[in-house]
Amino acid sequence: MFGLFKDKLNPTDHLDIINYLIVEEAELQWNYHAIENNFDKQAFRSPSFAKGTSNMFVTKILKMKVDETILSNVVDLGFRRCQEYITEYKQSEKKYIKLTDEKLCLAYYSVDAYFNHISKKHSDLQGMNEMIMIQGKEAVNFGYRKQAYELIAETNRQFQLIIKTMFKKFTKEKTDEKIEKFKKKWNNLNEADRKKNIINLRDSIFDIIEDRNPNNLIS
Repeated sequence: MFGLFKDKLNPTDHLDIINYLIVEEAELQWNYHAIENNFDKQAFRSPSFAKGTSNMFVTKILKMKVDETILSNVVDLGFRRCQEYITEYKQSEKKYIKLTDEKLCLAYYSVDAYFNHISKKHSDLQGMNEMIMIQGKEAVNFGYRKQAYELIAETNRQFQLIIKTMFKKFTKEKTDEKIEKFKKKWNNLNEADRKKNIINLRDSIFDIIEDRNPNNLIS
């Protein structure tokens, strides 16, 4: 145990870690609010519960000390960032519902292909906590971890929204039928056109992330 907890989490030395924690808290808030409670206006993680989650990661995984001010900032900025997710989601929802059946189905195939690609590319995210516990926090680049995690999370959010939009337009029962109908259209596209669709989808996701308020992270 000698040497553990000798570091105290602070923005001067550990900026990437703190910003990763903010993004993680925002995603946890999103999952609780939107996924588990279907956008119930009252359904958000309480500050005390959220601080406990971040504190556990810092002390149990990173083996660091952290004060109340840092934890409060992480939770507050994570909540604000989650509010951005909600606004973005509603804007994307309006965009997808206006698409023709064909364009919506092609968006489905595009996001499916892109999500599979980045999930494989960033599969190293899954073992990072174990790596930290064995090798120490220096073994992980938290700047990379934040960016990859945020990209995967936003792509998955768009993927689920496209599916939800298809259910709304076609009904759940007929969505598979529509997907199958346009599968041939997707497969018949030449490689360049399929890639163009995927890149356009990817760029729209990048734009969403890049347009977020930088003040909801620590710089």
